[in-house]
Amino acid sequence: MSFLKPKVYIPPAPTPPPPPMQAGEEDTKRAAVLAEEAAASERRRRKGAGSTVVAGALGRTTASTGGTPTLLG
Repeated sequence: MSFLKPKVYIPPAPTPPPPPMQAGEEDTKRAAVLAEEAAASERRRRKGAGSTVVAGALGRTTASTGGTPTLLG
């Protein structure tokens, strides 16, 4: 009873995407220089553990008294 079923339209397959561009030697060198500059600026920006402010849940700074850290202190 195929005359009771509607005809199904099947769209054509989409065209394949264009091939990716190949990175040239200049692009590779430029990317390496930019990555090196970013890493150097990140190292300059870091100050160390002494510059980190430790804040509690209420925003107050806590001073470490030494010894082993506890949940209550």
